[in-house]
Amino acid sequence: IRSFPTVKVLKEDSYDVKKIKLGEVDVEHFSRELRFSNDSVEKTKKNESKHDNVHEIARVIPFRLHDVHDAWSDAALSFEFALKTGIHMSNGPLSPEEEKAFRDWLELLSKTLPIQMKRTHDIIHLLLKNFSIAVESQSNMDNLISQNIPLEPKRQWHTCTYGDNQMGYTCGLWQLFHIMSIGVVEYNQHNAAIPTRHASETLRNYVEHFFQCEVCRLNFLDMYDNCSFDGCHRLSAQPTSTEHEWRELPLWLWETHNDVNVRLMGERMEQNSQVEPNSWESQQARWPSLVACPNCWREDRSWEEDRIFEHLHRLYWHGNPLHIRVEETPHDFDTRYEKIPLSRKIGAIVFGVLLTLALLAKSDKSKIHAGRHKKIEI
Repeated sequence: IRSFPTVKVLKEDSYDVKKIKLGEVDVEHFSRELRFSNDSVEKTKKNESKHDNVHEIARVIPFRLHDVHDAWSDAALSFEFALKTGIHMSNGPLSPEEEKAFRDWLELLSKTLPIQMKRTHDIIHLLLKNFSIAVESQSNMDNLISQNIPLEPKRQWHTCTYGDNQMGYTCGLWQLFHIMSIGVVEYNQHNAAIPTRHASETLRNYVEHFFQCEVCRLNFLDMYDNCSFDGCHRLSAQPTSTEHEWRELPLWLWETHNDVNVRLMGERMEQNSQVEPNSWESQQARWPSLVACPNCWREDRSWEEDRIFEHLHRLYWHGNPLHIRVEETPHDFDTRYEKIPLSRKIGAIVFGVLLTLALLAKSDKSKIHAGRHKKIEI
């Protein structure tokens, strides 16, 4: 034990973290720290009482449709939220194990996130460059970011919230995980390959040390350490050379996430005193839905791996320039854009020459016509 536990509190729709001492954990103190009025506290109590009386609870919650920009935005928001609330959970510096897990995670993200997530890349580059400072304390990391990264307008999560913004963080974190897994495939096509086991181990260690939902963390670690979905064989510890092998990482993560969805649905139904989900409901808890990707699922409820990967790629990478070499060390991402092919350059030059000749010919014809007209008038 290195220190006393720390309680961090945030008001809804706010990213201003309040630290509470262990002996001050009570409703009245929270209200004062977060500047709640007595009316808002009473309103909250009435709403809780109202929800307690609701008996008609949806059994299957549909997935919300969203595009790649929503995924990038939510992932970036959860990444920054985690930096504020999930890295330094005690006073003092990170332990050696936490330091390694955090550095490995940042280095993996620096290689596998799309270049459109520029703000996230800038933060990662800043933290890696000043790593020894960032791992000393929460205030050090906060000051580094606030003094070097421009402040953005307040944002909210778009996906998986269903009207409750508190649900956005975990969902956005899953979005970040999926983007990273697709990014490994993209990165490996044009760089020295990242072993899929290295990426999954890096993810596992990040969850172990920095994912603050204890039940979520323990369930994920149990699944990973017990080789769920044959992860021990599907994910290679050695660099591989085929895209088929690299795809195993996003597909394994997708299966893992779907298993979590089904388990959470069953727990929610049990808590609400509902009967266990049937096979159809369990299928509906898996994504993508039949509406979003009708070709992903077979009649026997098995899936088409190629169609699933294509769907994941559209959802988390579509529109991102492909065939880009990502350097080993982070740097300014403004200059990392796809080069224009030589054939397009030549085509543009030929088009320009032909257009110029056409304009000159038209100009000469107009002059001849004008000269004849003048001669007739004389």
